[in-house]
Amino acid sequence: MDKKLTAKQYLKLHPDKYVMVTYEFGEPIFIAPLKDLQIQVTPDKDAAEVWSELDKSPTKLEYHIVSTGYKQLQFEKI
Repeated sequence: MDKKLTAKQYLKLHPDKYVMVTYEFGEPIFIAPLKDLQIQVTPDKDAAEVWSELDKSPTKLEYHIVSTGYKQLQFEKI
């Protein structure tokens, strides 16, 4: 019988944190926390949205690529 992990258990096993960033224009541009339900960007890594291992999905990345127009967005481990 396979034992399923809860999200909390999975995050304890995979504590890595990520930011979403693009370097397509040279300097890094990070995805920042939403403001008024709008995606924000920032050049400041410290102001970037922090994502967990559970957040790091191709679907989330593709959504932000379509929403922002940044074609080279990627998750970067912090």
